Amino acid sequence: MSASARRIAAIAVYAADGAQRRRLEKSAAEAAPGSAVVTADGLSALARLIDESGAEVVLAAPSAGEHDQFDWAALSRRVSLVMMLDDPAHMIEALQAGAAAALPASAGAADIAAALGAAARGLKLLPGDALSLLLPERQASSGDGEAGGLLTARELDVLTALADGASNKAIARRLDISFHTAKFHVAAILAKLDADSRTEAVTRAAQLGLVML
Repeated sequence: MSASARRIAAIAVYAADGAQRRRLEKSAAEAAPGSAVVTADGLSALARLIDESGAEVVLAAPSAGEHDQFDWAALSRRVSLVMMLDDPAHMIEALQAGAAAALPASAGAADIAAALGAAARGLKLLPGDALSLLLPERQASSGDGEAGGLLTARELDVLTALADGASNKAIARRLDISFHTAKFHVAAILAKLDADSRTEAVTRAAQLGLVML
């Protein structure tokens, strides 16, 4: 573990699941020897624990509902937040909301150590599969417009589904991806096509020759 990560005085660990909480507690202790590791079994308890322990970093493994409903952005303004999540789109959302790092829920001590080191240095850490949602795998060959060249192959698949009038849930089922990943791709398409709505995005894509209506 790096010297900067060892300077973390206290790490607060949160997971509603007891087995996961104990595993993360052990991994955090191994990842940052010399740091105090404290645990919370509820989100209200986590807030109190941060105040009582002076924790600088929170290692949290929220359930899907907790990820959507809790104000993690507000928490990230108080502490360096390392989120344990399985959905790559959730990972990106967490970093956009202010988290210092996002890791798969199954990540071990070595990966947690890297995340704590990043948090201590003020860096951001994201796994490759989540990063691949942000970076094109290859430039799309369909169409001649500049926007078409910025869409990834997966985004073109999502765009085709949009042109068919598919909802985010339908897109997720068709492409065998999670609802949140489908939602993320739709948002990326709208941004790249400079569109304010799904209809406008499809119209713009048709003008560029990316889809047939």
